[in-house]
Order: sequence, then C-alpha cells, then structure tokens
Amino acid sequence: MLAEGMPFEPLRTDEKLDRPGDRPPDMDTHMIAGCAGFVAASLLTYFLALWPHLVFHEGYRLQTLATALALGFLPACGLGAFAARRSGLPGACGFLGGTMAFAVFLHLRLEQFLAARGSRDLPQPEYPDSFQWVVPLLALAAAALVAAAALPKSERS
Repeated sequence: MLAEGMPFEPLRTDEKLDRPGDRPPDMDTHMIAGCAGFVAASLLTYFLALWPHLVFHEGYRLQTLATALALGFLPACGLGAFAARRSGLPGACGFLGGTMAFAVFLHLRLEQFLAARGSRDLPQPEYPDSFQWVVPLLALAAAALVAAAALPKSERS
C-alpha cells in the first residue's frame, strides 16, 4: 500500500520532478489518430485519383485514359505509400478504401464509354471491352502492392 510519510503521494515516489511526467498515449487517442488517418487517406486517394478523369473528357481515347491514370493514380499511390508509412495499417487500409471507390468510378466511367460502341453519333472507344474490368482490378492490385510494401516492418505479419 501507499507509504504515509511520502510527500508526493499521486506520483507514488519521493522524487521531485521539474515538470510533469509524460503520459503514455491512451487507447482513445490511438483510436482517433487511426480513424483520422484512415479517413484522410481514403478521401485524398479518391479525389487525387479521380480529378484527371473529370478534366479530360476524351476518355474514350487510349492515350487520354493512360494520361489520366498517370496524372491521378500514380500520385495517389505516392500518397498511399506515405499514409501507410506514416500511420501504419489504418493509413494503408484508408488508401485501399479510396482506391476501391476510385476503381468503382473507373469501372462505371469505362462502361459509359464502352456503351457507345456501335453508335454512329458517338465517338468509339479505342480500347477493348475487357478494359472495363481489367483496368480497375489492376489499379486495386497495384494499390495493394504499394500498401503492403510501404507498411512499417513492425506492422507486417
């Protein structure tokens, strides 16, 4: 039990400190930091990968599609690597979540362009129908590889 003669009872020591001691982070602080890292990584990844597809309207061209992916998805992968390294598993999962939302958008966007195939009034896509599934799946696979490679070694299992 506590010794009654000690002058600093809450510290459970008789050592005098110049400043208050550092408290270890509690579970609530750790959870809020993880959730904030997840949400920030998810939203930033989605919008960073999405914006070129909204700016370049000629997505039916293969060159435009490649340019939009290079301008949007490659920087998003850099952000995902930073988020995974900085906040660990929550950042990596947020990056994957943002990439999943982007992959759904990309699938629907490619489906929109491919629906014009055969129409005389609309421009024809320069890529095969399989791009509708292959490109979003490759984006997800690339994001998973980036997230796994960027995770700190202490969080890999």
